[in-house]
Amino acid sequence: MSHAETELKLLLPGAQPSTIEERLRRLSVLARRRQATHWLWNVYFDTPDRQLRQQRHALRLRCISDAPWRANASAATVRGEWVQTFKSAGISQGGLSRRGEWESRQPSGRLDPAALRETPWADLDPDGRLFGQLTPCFETRCRRTVWTLHRCQGATIEVALDVGEIVASGRSEPILELELELLQGPSEALFHLAQQVASGVAVLPFDQSKAERGYRLAQGLPCEASPAQALHLSPGTGPQQAGAQALSACFDHFSRNLATVLVSDDPEVVHQARVGWRRWRSGVRLFAPWLPARPEADGLRPLLLELGRMRDLDVLRVDTLGRWLPAFVDADAERQHIADLALERIDEARMTQRARLREALAAPETGQTLLGLAQGVFQLATAQTPAEAGDAHWARKRIRKLRRRLDAALKASRQAPADLEERHRVRIQAKRARYAAEMLRDLLPARRTKGLARAAIEVQTRLGAERDLRQAVRLLEELRADAALTSFLRGVLTGLHG
Repeated sequence: MSHAETELKLLLPGAQPSTIEERLRRLSVLARRRQATHWLWNVYFDTPDRQLRQQRHALRLRCISDAPWRANASAATVRGEWVQTFKSAGISQGGLSRRGEWESRQPSGRLDPAALRETPWADLDPDGRLFGQLTPCFETRCRRTVWTLHRCQGATIEVALDVGEIVASGRSEPILELELELLQGPSEALFHLAQQVASGVAVLPFDQSKAERGYRLAQGLPCEASPAQALHLSPGTGPQQAGAQALSACFDHFSRNLATVLVSDDPEVVHQARVGWRRWRSGVRLFAPWLPARPEADGLRPLLLELGRMRDLDVLRVDTLGRWLPAFVDADAERQHIADLALERIDEARMTQRARLREALAAPETGQTLLGLAQGVFQLATAQTPAEAGDAHWARKRIRKLRRRLDAALKASRQAPADLEERHRVRIQAKRARYAAEMLRDLLPARRTKGLARAAIEVQTRLGAERDLRQAVRLLEELRADAALTSFLRGVLTGLHG
């Protein structure tokens, strides 16, 4: 049996596994709906060199049971229905993923190559050599509660709550997520239903599959920051299509790092989340003439404030003091004590701030706003638009405008001593120019985009170092650090500014 799987995956930040099912059951959209509960045991397969992962395919065996299994269960001891599933590489638009899926019942509980003949596997492995190399990579085990909603905005949707764990190489990590799968009807109904859920339970749109997480766990890798992916636009891409691709990439960059903030203390994750948001805002400005409406993001203000505060503390601890403390201490015991006390207070502040940031991620307004942005991206990507011109005149025009604005801002800041606000405006213009150049580089001559990106990065770096020192002095004063340390950093700032 084959079909195109269309789903919207939601993390449930702040939820407790023991109570989340009851909370969902009380939502008006799910209340009085019949539900079913199963225990799922999935075993994912790949070759030793991970060829399926490289092709973004997935192959698994699933056992569906009406009763939980023991921790040491095996295929021979578990009783249930076995299903083999092959999933092809998919696409993501605003957090909504689409991919091909082929399923077949396997009473033996073993992989069956015959069931793969009428799937893309036939092109991937025409001689069967790949199939012979398959071995188990990781497992997922969860309790799944399912509600099926009919006549939901003209669609039939399956709502599945998964509570369990991913297991690989002796390691494990929890699963707590909600999947909304479209069985029939318009895809946009998924966003409508997700907003109804988000009105009563905090959610985060999340496009990372259990298979992606399983592969990472099998390799023993931590949850890491997700950098921005290069945007590749085909020659002749029109502005609305380019905008849809760019904003979709920016949203994925932002939302993936937000999800990782929930489980990782790595400063780079917060940094990449903020970069993702800045790229989003730059993309909205770049493609504003072709957007049907400006995306509403007011509901993210509390989260963005907490992200900014967290990033400032991380930069102070890791970058600024990491660079300048050795010069401040200079083998002086008293100054070493001042430095140690300052670091202790900074680490305490970072711990408190990280908790505040995760509380903001678990606020209902955060998930509701993110869903609104995701829906806007999806609508832009699927809108029926008139044929667009096949030249890059629009891209050249936008880049020239950004270059003029950056040059004007730099000229104004040089003609007179620039105050903090003026320097901040220059830095913002530099970021917008850089991100625009990166988004449009496939549509324009390299000399145009590379030169602008280099100039923007130089401005960002120079003004960023100055800003970081000013923020360091302000934060250290808030934390009541010794005046000797703040005076030292003021001296560094004076030298840098001079």
